[in-house]
Amino acid sequence: MQRQLENKVAFITGTTTGIGRAVVKRFLAEGARVVGLARSAAQSGDMTDGYISLTGDVRSASDNQRAVQTAVERFGGLDIFVGNAGIYDNRFPFAEFSPSTLEATFDDIFGVNVKGYMLGAQASYGELSKRRGCIIFTSSISGTHAGFGGTLYVAAKHAITGLTKQLALELAPSVRVNAIASGYVPTNLRGSEGLPESARTPAPRTAADMPLEVLGTPDDHAAAYVFLASDACSRTATGTILTLDGGSTLRGPGSPNRT
Repeated sequence: MQRQLENKVAFITGTTTGIGRAVVKRFLAEGARVVGLARSAAQSGDMTDGYISLTGDVRSASDNQRAVQTAVERFGGLDIFVGNAGIYDNRFPFAEFSPSTLEATFDDIFGVNVKGYMLGAQASYGELSKRRGCIIFTSSISGTHAGFGGTLYVAAKHAITGLTKQLALELAPSVRVNAIASGYVPTNLRGSEGLPESARTPAPRTAADMPLEVLGTPDDHAAAYVFLASDACSRTATGTILTLDGGSTLRGPGSPNRT
């Protein structure tokens, strides 16, 4: 059976844990070679041949450029950029921010969740355009709905919805740009370091919170990234926000199915 990403080269951010790690493993299984960029190095013995793990900061233009250059030098080019690194505000109430905490948390969340995506896309565009490549952003249902995050996270993910659509328009026809809007996924998504220490751990969710009564795993989501990265599956898809939330947005962020 033909692998969907045979001989493709991908640059993925936020690859140490969660969705990013699952996407790396699935891309490798589908025949891609991958350069990952994360705050910490991959685990010892992680992944397989065809994977290069770089340590760096997605908020740094030079670190993003270094990752792209590594892909070109080691693997011969670049076909796919996945902007995935992210942090959460744990629904911290806007009225409880002090001026200094709001400033620090804004810089942290928008720096990683928005600026990091823009810098990665900018660094990747030149190489992607040579191969009619694609960009995939990890967004969230908070990019279209209020209540699933706090003020800063919801605003940042709304920015990614706009970024996806605008880049899809500007970079066509040479590069496709899409996003995946996930619901709750059990990962190690960290809280912003701008928040008080006690507010950095998100409240857990259960399957009962979802209409489908299924908590999607990182591996469940990884298949959708393959779909959007594959020319055979998604050649005509651009500006698309693919929602994978177990039906959460059908009901909203209120009470679970059962009372």
